[in-house]
Amino acid sequence: MRTFIYFITLLLPGILPAQQQQFITRGKIEYERKTNQHAFMEEGSVWDEAAKKNMPKFVTYYYDLTFSGHRTLFQTGRDPEVKQMKFWGLFESDNTIATQLDSNSSVTQRTIFGDIYLVADSLRHIDWKITTEIRKIAGFDCRKAVGRVMDSVVVIAFYTDDIVTPGGPESFNGLPGMILGLAIPRLHTTWYATKLQLVEVTDKDLVAPKKGKKMTGDSYRSEIKKVLKQWGEEGAKRQFQFLL
Repeated sequence: MRTFIYFITLLLPGILPAQQQQFITRGKIEYERKTNQHAFMEEGSVWDEAAKKNMPKFVTYYYDLTFSGHRTLFQTGRDPEVKQMKFWGLFESDNTIATQLDSNSSVTQRTIFGDIYLVADSLRHIDWKITTEIRKIAGFDCRKAVGRVMDSVVVIAFYTDDIVTPGGPESFNGLPGMILGLAIPRLHTTWYATKLQLVEVTDKDLVAPKKGKKMTGDSYRSEIKKVLKQWGEEGAKRQFQFLL
C-alpha cells in the first residue's frame, strides 16, 4: 500500500499538499538557515555597535537534503537572492554531510577558515524528548522534540512521520521521521524546510564527499579544540560552531 501511494505522488507535478505525501521515502528538501549575527556581537563594543548598523541582523543560506530510504546527503543549495555582509567568526556555510542512518555512520566535509576536513564518524546520539506541540512546516504537521548535545547545548526540532526517513538538516537525526524544523538557541540559528520536491533519487545523488584532510570524529574534535585554545576566551565561545 505504501508503494502504491508513493507511486501516485510521483505522477503529480510540483510541490504537493501534505495529505498527498504520506509515507514518503525519497526526494529533496530545501532548508533555509537563518543566523542572528547581531547576537554574536558584544554589547557596548564600539566596533561591534558600528558593525550592527552596517550588517543585516540575519544572515540567510539555503541547503538541499536529498534522501532515499536510510541515506541522506546535505549540501549547499541555491544562493541567497541578496548578497549579505557576514560578521567574522560565524560558522561556515558550506558543510556537506553524507549519512547512512541504518549503519550509524556519516562522512562530513567541513571548511574552516580555508582548511577542508573530511571527517568519518558515527552518528551523534541525542536524547530526544517528544512533546505534544504541533507546528506546520512546508505543508506538514510537525511534532516538537527537545534534545541536548555536548552536555549543555539545547536543540529544538520539529519532525514529520509522513516522511519516513529519520534524518534532518546538518547531522541531526534520531526522531521517528524527517526533521523539517531545527533551532539551536546557543548558535542563534534556525533551519526550516521551505519545500519538498518528489524527485527520483539515484546512488549518484547520494555520493559522499571525497575532498579534504581525512580524519576520524575524535581526531577532528581534538584538532579543533587545540586550534581554538589558541584564541583564548574567544575560541572557547566559538567551539560549538565547529563541533556541532
